[in-house]
Amino acid sequence: MGFFKKKKEGDENLTLLKKLDKRTLSSIAKRDPGTYQERIIGRSGAFSIADDTLIVCCNNEIVFRHPLKDIKAAELMNLSGILLSVGNERYIAYYTDGNIRKGSK
Repeated sequence: MGFFKKKKEGDENLTLLKKLDKRTLSSIAKRDPGTYQERIIGRSGAFSIADDTLIVCCNNEIVFRHPLKDIKAAELMNLSGILLSVGNERYIAYYTDGNIRKGSK
């Protein structure tokens, strides 16, 4: 029958990444895998997708550039940002508009 067809994980990941295009962010931080401390690498920027590559530009400087196929993405539980994983590197980007849950102002 196939009523509950399982979605491919890559499709959901790609959809989430494509939703980021033209979205503004307040800051992006890189997490140190050894100490789990975060270091801010950019403020006041935006996401952009060009040629299947996710680019984060802050203050007219590119701080993150990786092909979409290499990135695993997961939104934070409060929907105020996104965790981007590339290999063993982790980046956390916080949206400018903050929490985007329905019904909250």
